[in-house]
Amino acid sequence: MKHYDYSKFKDPDWSDDWIYSGLYGPDDKIVGSPELSDSTQEEYWGIHRVDGRLEIDVRRFEYACYRLGDHDPYFPEALRKKGPFYIASKVHRHDYTCNYLMDSIHNLKEDWNGEYKPLFDKVFSPKDAEDSYRTNTMMMIGDSELYDSVELGSKWAYFNRLNTYYRIRAELYYTFLTKVIIEIHRIILRAMTMQLYQNTEYSVFNLKTYCNGAGVDFHHLKNWKVYLKYNNVYNFLKHNSVQAYETLKRFNSKCLIETDKKYENGMFAMDWLNSKEINIDELLSDIVPFLQDFCKKVLGENLKQAKWDYDDYFIETQKELEDPMEHFGIYGACGMSPWD
Repeated sequence: MKHYDYSKFKDPDWSDDWIYSGLYGPDDKIVGSPELSDSTQEEYWGIHRVDGRLEIDVRRFEYACYRLGDHDPYFPEALRKKGPFYIASKVHRHDYTCNYLMDSIHNLKEDWNGEYKPLFDKVFSPKDAEDSYRTNTMMMIGDSELYDSVELGSKWAYFNRLNTYYRIRAELYYTFLTKVIIEIHRIILRAMTMQLYQNTEYSVFNLKTYCNGAGVDFHHLKNWKVYLKYNNVYNFLKHNSVQAYETLKRFNSKCLIETDKKYENGMFAMDWLNSKEINIDELLSDIVPFLQDFCKKVLGENLKQAKWDYDDYFIETQKELEDPMEHFGIYGACGMSPWD
């Protein structure tokens, strides 16, 4: 016996026993979309509000995904096994801790690649100093016979800029590295708090204790060494202490330059780090398996199901397929109107 009546929609292809068989019709043509007035209604999508939650008519939702867009990216295969009617496990995307962590790392990657990396090209380089000296001097004296003298001064400006140039670039790099590590600590603490962690302090020891409380050995999580490596680098940059130096040397000696000099309290930690072994892109990439394994083993979350098993997923899918340009704000960005 059918749960909902969809006869009011102008859909000649729909029937209560409809089964997905592919994107193409009998003439190998992509099936057309329904009228806009139909697709804007949640009921068309099999989305029904019951006692403050969404109940999904699984077959109808699959049909709408089939009619309005590419079926596979939008309709979760696992949902078909939940039918015929399904209420999601969560309401919002970030009700799943793994989604919160993955979105946070994604934002950090966007900041690094889109905002911070371009700053390195803005630093006044030795070549900039050389060209600037040559141009400014020639403009002032205007005497071509002094060209050799100007060239000598230009080369001096080049070499005089080298140390400052590399120092500024290194400071920019380690400043953002510190930001990334701080953010990773923050989002892990926030994730634990979402799971009722009540300690007012946070450290690697606290994280290990939290994992042990869930019956998981921290050292059995994927890429745990990556997390500890960059935590040790962060502590050295933060404290500039002999203890932080010795810890980094003991567990991650490759992160330090080879030297016969002895490190003393208060020496600039950045000068002792081996930049070839410390890589922000590596950190942002390799920390993902660690966070995912933490969510899976410690928090018991299903990472694949978390991608879609919440109410907002179905509403967002409807809006995106119904009018992608409106959903992603392209109309406004282009100065267009949805009615153009």
